[in-house]
Amino acid sequence: MRRSLVIFPVVIALLTCTLQNVYGEWNDCADIYVDGDLVDTGGLPYIEDGTTYVPLRQVCEKLGAEVSWSAENREALVTDNGLSITVGEGDRYVVANGRYLYAEDGCRLKEGNLMVPVRTIARAFGAEISWNKTTGDVIIINSGKPITSGDSFYSEEDVLWLSRLIYAEAGGESLEGKIAVGNVVMNRVADDSFPDSVKDVIFDRRYGVQFTPAYSGGIYNEPSEECIAAAKMVLEGTEIAGECLYFTSAWAAPGSWAAKNREFYGQIGNQMFFI
Repeated sequence: MRRSLVIFPVVIALLTCTLQNVYGEWNDCADIYVDGDLVDTGGLPYIEDGTTYVPLRQVCEKLGAEVSWSAENREALVTDNGLSITVGEGDRYVVANGRYLYAEDGCRLKEGNLMVPVRTIARAFGAEISWNKTTGDVIIINSGKPITSGDSFYSEEDVLWLSRLIYAEAGGESLEGKIAVGNVVMNRVADDSFPDSVKDVIFDRRYGVQFTPAYSGGIYNEPSEECIAAAKMVLEGTEIAGECLYFTSAWAAPGSWAAKNREFYGQIGNQMFFI
């Protein structure tokens, strides 16, 4: 039986890492605590669009990690027992033990400090996070068990075929467009009307060819680094395209089967998505 579908609006905000006025007003958040100790953040944390951003160095050092900064690469390296994190200025994801964790609005500098979503950092450390409803304080409890490695979490086969499909169908699209294409594949994997593996979904042709690159040869091209990252973020559960099961290029959409038979969800770049 087909699972019930819920429609959510597609809201894509493409931001660059520049000055504060590009992002709009920053709303200061309350204090940050790690294992009961107040973190000296110098008033840097802020909340934007419901996401709490914290200074990477101060929070990670309070969690017991070492933090170094490469001025040449504009990138921070965080190391702790069993944990390695890399994240750079403007990055849209954090890499933790080879896992790709989506940071929707990107990581940016504030007063010379690299600011990252607190949930993303907590996830990398395997930490629990909560908010004091009265004070608004952020409370982080370190479990001492960092995120498992990408080598053990990702299926090599799934990454291979999903990244190739993303590259073939959305290689020139934004990161969100790439993730959305991957979402369609994973939604089909989870739907009883389609095969139950990434590879089988991509090569499915029971009702005609589903993904043209699978039979035109485009699926065999080597994917870009961002397409591989997008595939891994999709496998992490990052969702851009809601419950969509179909997509098509905008130019082909008016006469497509999906446009005539499925409910329109939204457009991301040059791709149109349908439920």
